[in-house]
Amino acid sequence: MSHPVSPPTHPAAPARLSLAGDSLEQLRARLMTDGQASFRADQVFNWIHARRTFDFDEMTNLAKSLRLHLNERYSVVDLDVRRRVRSQTSNCEKFLFGLADGARIEAVWMGFEKRSTLCVSTQVGCALDCAFCATATMGFRRHLSAAEIVQQVLWVTAQPGLELSNVVFMGMGEPLHNYENVAAALRLLHDDRGLALSRRRMTVSTAGLVPQIRRLTEDDLPCKLAVSLNAVTNEKRSALMPINRKYPLDPLFAACKEWTEATGQRVTFEYILMEGVNDGPDDIRGLRARLSRLPSKLNLIYYNPTERGFQSSGQPVYQRFFDELQNAPFTVTLRQNMGTDIDAACGQLLVKEERAEAAE
Repeated sequence: MSHPVSPPTHPAAPARLSLAGDSLEQLRARLMTDGQASFRADQVFNWIHARRTFDFDEMTNLAKSLRLHLNERYSVVDLDVRRRVRSQTSNCEKFLFGLADGARIEAVWMGFEKRSTLCVSTQVGCALDCAFCATATMGFRRHLSAAEIVQQVLWVTAQPGLELSNVVFMGMGEPLHNYENVAAALRLLHDDRGLALSRRRMTVSTAGLVPQIRRLTEDDLPCKLAVSLNAVTNEKRSALMPINRKYPLDPLFAACKEWTEATGQRVTFEYILMEGVNDGPDDIRGLRARLSRLPSKLNLIYYNPTERGFQSSGQPVYQRFFDELQNAPFTVTLRQNMGTDIDAACGQLLVKEERAEAAE
């Protein structure tokens, strides 16, 4: 079901810079350069990140002249909500956002019994060309700025009825390919003067960029680590995920082990079960052997079919994987299947819209 979306009070022009990606320190420097007192930045930061107020005219403790100045030069959330679709089969909503330069991205909100999670995009398209992924058909177009990443979170948290406890960086794009902007977004969302999301409430998912995993470890960013695994042999994983040719399984697991030792946290390995591809007895044995080497969690995921030619394994296969790994020295979970009816897998909605536009 699509929902009508009202236009923002102040439609953002491309020339106006969004303040959503500024840390408090950056915002102080920016406004002081504009001739404003430092404490004004603290007030603006509080309005944006603590109160989720995006209209400068509603920031009532600011002088009228400052509000006019901010409106002339800056914006906060300038996303154009192109589509908002709610699932009829699960507590899930998908959003298609337009950006200032005309590019489009997706985000997905999922409501569970004890938590609510927003999956955000970090790039327009993706360069990694995973064989099963809809976003891969777009190719890589550009990185998102820290502001464009944070805006997805701010906009959703401002919507009535959409509570938010967790953020996962596993929408369109490879987060660690856009390392600097993802790092800035993590630090900003973690700031206790704003949303104050704890490191256990934010997860960065990677296809396996080993140098960036090591940098993530060194920088001690406030997040958990998830790795999209999907195969337990180099031959099979390289066919599904070409990044494995550059960073194969042994170096990948070595980097993950370093991360667990430095942070004291488990790595979550995501495993999308695809019929006849990675769902056999050898795959179960391989998962047990690989994941037993470090503190880890295995998340078995239903495949949302795309036009890439893969099919999801049936429920009996998921249950067999789950049952046979119950006594393994790591936690195994079955991720709830959500949003199939609204093309919730990353990139699906946008790719379909672009193809429809091309056919017109």
